[in-house]
Amino acid sequence: MGDKERNKIIRFALLLASFLCLLLFVFLTFFAWQNFFSQKPKEWKEWKESDESYMLPEKKNILFLSSYDTSSPLFASELEGIESIINQSNIHLDTINMDFQHFGHDKDIEAIYTFVQTRLENREKPYDGVLVGDDRALEFVLEKQEELFPDIPIIFFSINNQELAKNAAKNPKISGYYSPSYLKDTLSLATSLQMGADTIMVLYDNTYWGNQAKEEFFSLQRSFSSYRFAGLNFSQMKKEEFLEAIEKLDEKSIVLYISTTLDEDGNYYPGNQARKMILSRANVPVYSYAMLDNVRGFLAGRAPDIKQMAKDASLLMLDVLSGKKDVEKTAEEEDSPGKLTVDNRVLSAYHLSKARLPKNIVLEDTPQQWMMRYARYLFIAAFPLMAVCMIAVYFIMSRLHSKKVLQELEEKNESLLLAKDDLEHKLSYDLLTELLNRQTALSRLTDYIGDSKEYSCVLVDIDNLKELNESRGYDTGDLYLVAVANRLRRFEKDHGVILSRYGGDEFMIIFPRKCLQEDSPELAEILSIFRRAITVGEETVYMNASGGVASSIGGESPRTIVMYAGLAMSFAKRKGKNRLVFYSEELRYKKEKISQILKIVENAIQENSFYMVYQPQVDCKTRKVVGFESLMRIRNEDCSPDQFIPVAESYGYIVKLGKIAVEQVIRQLAKWKEVGHALCPISINFSSYQIYDDDFVEYLFYQLDRYEIPHEYVVLEITEGILFEESKQTKKIFNRLVEAGIQLHLDDFGTGYSSFSYLPYIPLNTVKMDKSLIDHFLPNNGDVIRNLIDIVHDLGKVVIVEGVEDEWQYEKLLEYQCDIIQGYLFGGPLQAGEIP
Repeated sequence: MGDKERNKIIRFALLLASFLCLLLFVFLTFFAWQNFFSQKPKEWKEWKESDESYMLPEKKNILFLSSYDTSSPLFASELEGIESIINQSNIHLDTINMDFQHFGHDKDIEAIYTFVQTRLENREKPYDGVLVGDDRALEFVLEKQEELFPDIPIIFFSINNQELAKNAAKNPKISGYYSPSYLKDTLSLATSLQMGADTIMVLYDNTYWGNQAKEEFFSLQRSFSSYRFAGLNFSQMKKEEFLEAIEKLDEKSIVLYISTTLDEDGNYYPGNQARKMILSRANVPVYSYAMLDNVRGFLAGRAPDIKQMAKDASLLMLDVLSGKKDVEKTAEEEDSPGKLTVDNRVLSAYHLSKARLPKNIVLEDTPQQWMMRYARYLFIAAFPLMAVCMIAVYFIMSRLHSKKVLQELEEKNESLLLAKDDLEHKLSYDLLTELLNRQTALSRLTDYIGDSKEYSCVLVDIDNLKELNESRGYDTGDLYLVAVANRLRRFEKDHGVILSRYGGDEFMIIFPRKCLQEDSPELAEILSIFRRAITVGEETVYMNASGGVASSIGGESPRTIVMYAGLAMSFAKRKGKNRLVFYSEELRYKKEKISQILKIVENAIQENSFYMVYQPQVDCKTRKVVGFESLMRIRNEDCSPDQFIPVAESYGYIVKLGKIAVEQVIRQLAKWKEVGHALCPISINFSSYQIYDDDFVEYLFYQLDRYEIPHEYVVLEITEGILFEESKQTKKIFNRLVEAGIQLHLDDFGTGYSSFSYLPYIPLNTVKMDKSLIDHFLPNNGDVIRNLIDIVHDLGKVVIVEGVEDEWQYEKLLEYQCDIIQGYLFGGPLQAGEIP
């Protein structure tokens, strides 16, 4: 077995072993996951298996008054402790959260009193007992007991003020538990850990808890006479000022956190946010008046067991309600479940000695605790670690192996470099003509032009190259392009221009140091290059080209000049091709005008600014209104339909406008119908671009059904251009419309083909003669109009004449048997509210 094979087998074994480790990791993780979710939470087990609770013979109702709001973790611990006892004892519990931390003013207390009083009055059955959590709630009960709870046993717990607890217990209906302070023990611990400190700094505010703990703090000054006692009152400082003061505290200071939830400006900061804010800015250890599980970072402090306190108070209440104990004979007792806790991670972070810790201290977050807590997960995590190690060995062996083939790769490097050069050439040049391609030419424009202030760009587009490809094959088109490229390359050499193939049938020519004029001979030479015939086989091919020219005399960017040349080229195409057009301000004005109108159309669609006006159509004999033509307008814009309709057609918005017109016209018919207004057919203009709107017909029918309008009251006006397309789509749409009872009118007859050949075969109801036809023939050649009307009548169709403005026109048309008149003689376009 050779070295190569042995290396391969070892690497395969490493990969296989790492895969098995990962597979085992996935299996163990899945098993642990399943095991976790198949067991009931510990909280459920503790709740149901409490041995201290017992069942009362009768249903009792208890009210719990908490000083905290419902989102406080302290309230959650209180409630959990209470429910663990009473849920098995035939007791119904109600809670009232007083939230004294936010609402501690006199007006707030009165509001709380009113709320509690109202709640008590609205109960059918009074409460059998009251549980009170924390000092502030107990103060409230003492103040309002006679009004609210005169004969109800009251049990308090978690009371820090021992004097308050004793005074409360003097009341025969009140008893409970108080919790002694650990503040002195905390300060003793701090002074033993920070031997070099000379100041004890307290962080507090003017809240109830802040003031109460601050007074206790300063009362201990005699016990620590060798230290200077000082404080930072958050309620007398702005937030940043307070945090800057904390940052300046050094190792000479022992920092004690009490409460910092209210600043000078009256801004309230939730407890967790306030603690984290201080810990993030302090450069020295911070001790806490109370260590809470949900906030890490304090070095030491008392960790009270609020849940156990609540359980003890609930058990006492249970004994009172069952008659086992008499509240009048039960004195207040000390109840201080909890522990003085030191965070090992913070202790290590500030390099403080564990040897100075008292024996009764509970040390949290030790490596041993961490290992015990996560041993199961560490065992599982060891497998991916082993897999990573084996994969690392695999890659080391692979790297050593790869060095052996490095020499082979270096030998191939030269061929790759050659291929790279060839690829770069292909990316920069057009494959067919070997001219610079568009991307390369545009990216190098600035380099070509340099610091020249005067230069020109010519964009040339071959006319009808697509037709040449389709009629004689793409090979012929390619031969023509190659011939043109060769001629242009000679032109490039003679005149020092930069040449590129800008598109499929477009070429760009840059004159880096010259501004071309309309009589520049170079332009005639360029056109002659494209006009010169080429011979393909036995055939001679003649082609032409259209182009745009733009010059710079300073200020414009090269890409802008190219854009101007492209704009000029597009106008050359519109003018009939086979010519060069210079860019001018007039062209830019036309382009900007189109852009302005396009912006107006887009804004009108977004802001729903389109509305319809209605021009009456009058019966020629009776002079009565028999219909209307709906015309679209844009609210608050001086932009006529002759301007915005072509733009909407060119940029694809005409489909949207068509549906807007349909919805507004049919909705207006519904309004007239609702108020009893006599309905007349209303015609809506239908653009040739709407032929390919697949759901137009369905949308029209949907609106008619939605507003319950008969189909005969909607007319679509089409132009001759649609008819000459003779597409299957056209016939399909027209047949559906006519079968559904929608009339079709031929609009603008006389402006286009004016052919009668298709009229017998298209399902048209009416022919509308354009105003231009009337203006041209009616004054002096009225017989032409008479004959046209007769022909249309012979075909069984109705004649509408547009643009009638004078009485004499009306009289002649009446004489010629015209059916319907439309024009300012009988009224211009009106908004719906203006129509009588």
